Amino acid sequence: MTTTLSTISLNDILLRHDVHHMSSKILGVPYSTLKALIYPLPPYKSFVITKRNGSPRLIQEPRRALKELQYKALDYFYEQCGLPKPCVHGFTKDRSIVSNAKSHCSDQTQHLLNLDLEDFFPSITFYRVRGVLQKKPFELSHQVATVLAHLCTFKGVLPQGAPTSPLLSNLICRSMDRDLMSLAKRHRATYTRYADDLTFSFSVRRSESLPSNICSFDGGNLTLGNELQAIIAAHSFRINAEKTRLSTRLHRLEVTGITINEFPNVRRVFIDQIRGALNAWEKYGYNLAQKDWERRITDGVASAYEKRPWKRQIRANSPPDLKNVLWGKLLYVRMVRGKDDVIYTRLAERYNAICETEDAKGPFAFSRLPVELIVRNAQDAERAVFVVEWSGDYQPEGNTAPLDVVLSQGTAFAYKDVGLVTCDHVLSYSGKIGGVTYTTDVQSSDVINKTLTVRNPVTGASWRVKVVHRDATRDLAILVFDEAPPAHRHFSSMVAPMNQGMRGILMGFPNWSPGRRVNQTKADVLSCYARSALKRFEISTNIRQGNSGGPFVDESYRVAGVAQQGARQDAGNDECLCVTDLDAWIAQWKASAMGTMAASS
Repeated sequence: MTTTLSTISLNDILLRHDVHHMSSKILGVPYSTLKALIYPLPPYKSFVITKRNGSPRLIQEPRRALKELQYKALDYFYEQCGLPKPCVHGFTKDRSIVSNAKSHCSDQTQHLLNLDLEDFFPSITFYRVRGVLQKKPFELSHQVATVLAHLCTFKGVLPQGAPTSPLLSNLICRSMDRDLMSLAKRHRATYTRYADDLTFSFSVRRSESLPSNICSFDGGNLTLGNELQAIIAAHSFRINAEKTRLSTRLHRLEVTGITINEFPNVRRVFIDQIRGALNAWEKYGYNLAQKDWERRITDGVASAYEKRPWKRQIRANSPPDLKNVLWGKLLYVRMVRGKDDVIYTRLAERYNAICETEDAKGPFAFSRLPVELIVRNAQDAERAVFVVEWSGDYQPEGNTAPLDVVLSQGTAFAYKDVGLVTCDHVLSYSGKIGGVTYTTDVQSSDVINKTLTVRNPVTGASWRVKVVHRDATRDLAILVFDEAPPAHRHFSSMVAPMNQGMRGILMGFPNWSPGRRVNQTKADVLSCYARSALKRFEISTNIRQGNSGGPFVDESYRVAGVAQQGARQDAGNDECLCVTDLDAWIAQWKASAMGTMAASS
């Protein structure tokens, strides 16, 4: 063991201090090869693309041999650098513009300050890169840090186009992020950074209450605080005044292109552009739609199906194919709104169908969009809502033969990827059988030959199910099929909870008998409140026996809540549990299950 540790220690010392050893072990080439490649200047190819606002952006891309060495250096940097700060969302695993936006997406967010750092990558010089490599956690010698800094820079600055530039920029910004996080914390603000985009969110309602150290807003004029400006300047960056703005909840709050007023979302015009392009494709055919697309992008004229052309440019200095643009933009909608979002699903299925129609006419290369089988309309919903029945053999006193009794009946619905959701009290029974008061539970042992089944009245088929998780406090339970499940869609959820006055649909099987299909009753949300620390809302229709466990959905058939309690004349409300608490409960259960699996392994 001592020999191994000594060997590792010696190897680490050599990596940090000897350029020959570093080059061969980290980059996989002799130092002579590396030196010939990066001196006097590493090989790059430069080209210009047009930004969204029409201004040019210079991209400097390393040649293949250089890029391969940079990827190897990048692997080494990632091994050594550790976890990024929680405020960093750009160029970081498992973080994105969506996670950046979610950091500020809260009912408490009243003001949003967006900043942009001018000439972000060119501001990071060779000397700053070498300096960060000489400090912890790398602690490379001056000579090794110099060689790696030359490998990762071009003409003395960090090039926009090298694979190492994003990570190195995050490392350079660590001390600035630390100072800005401290500044935000002192003023009860939230700070995040995505590359050169800096965002602060504030919970104060009045602009006069904004912390002057960060910003102030008076008479329509935004002034950045002296401390904020001093921190950014101290770390050798400049603020782009043209891209500095303050937004309030009364208007659109936007972080890295994502609106956050209620939940992470894309602009409505973005969806309208996709719909318009699909309409043109369906109406005129792909070839004419593509030609019109190319002509209008080239001429810079807004088309009939777009308020403004998408000014996206590829390296060939021409717009990409319309089908590829739509494919990419729909995947962006999926990333922001979620894979089971109704709007994305409808547009994606439409895109796939149009592409398949084109392919049937002749070879048409395209990539299918992933589509979740979610409920989108009343017909879909009928196959995703089930009658829950619990029966068993019970033999009351005086009877010579046991009676097969349906002990309880309710509603369950297919939800996301978890199985079927219902109410916990559906799995219990308290009442009279043969004149005898009887209380039992589906998981008790006092009823023999118990069966728990779900039935779909549309198909007439039934399936055995089992209980995998339940919670009497929340009155929730999860069932899974105990045999081959039927082909069905599943419900998605609303991102933001329902508010008073909103309209939805209560689905379920009150007092169900064979031959009856699911009830779909429109109702309004009368009030929203908390009880027993759980969010609930009351609806304007009766939740009758058998409705329990059914979904209350919005008009797009997204789950808003679970029907749990009906009102009696003397007590109670027609009450649903809010979907946000359902989702939180499911997430907690999944996390617990994962922890149990990890512990057992």
